[in-house]
Amino acid sequence: MFLIFNKQKIYTYLISIITVVLLFCIAGTLTGDKESIATSSTNEKLLPIYSVKTEENKVALTMNCAW
Repeated sequence: MFLIFNKQKIYTYLISIITVVLLFCIAGTLTGDKESIATSSTNEKLLPIYSVKTEENKVALTMNCAW
């Protein structure tokens, strides 16, 4: 397998690599100076109601899309 590079491919690869490196550097400088604060939630997570005991026979179809 031969790899063929021309000027346009080389420029495209260089610009892509430089862009990714710059984005990582910018993200590191923006988030590097702030102090982290550890927090925890004491409230329990509320779960949806899956079943209710009743005397009537009923069926409900639901879709939970908020995973």
